[in-house]
Amino acid sequence: MRGNPMKFKDGSSDLSEHQANKKGKRLLNVEETAFYLSLSPRTIYNAVAPKSKTPFPVKPKRIGKLVRFDVRDLDRYVDNLNDGISPLDSQSSGL
Repeated sequence: MRGNPMKFKDGSSDLSEHQANKKGKRLLNVEETAFYLSLSPRTIYNAVAPKSKTPFPVKPKRIGKLVRFDVRDLDRYVDNLNDGISPLDSQSSGL
């Protein structure tokens, strides 16, 4: 992926341009989530697999066979990374 930047289906090459095309899209697919978090899509796919040894810290929304991530959940997770709070702790405390 180094010399070949990721392109979204609408032809855009960065997430902000892609989201502008989608007008505030709230649910992201695995590829968009990986780009949003600067991870490999394979990392996300491996982490959301049913028998994953290291489950992804943000629970995906499943719509049929589709896997989607809520941007607000992803933002909450990233914000909590700096606080040293586990995302699971914040969910159980009602945040």
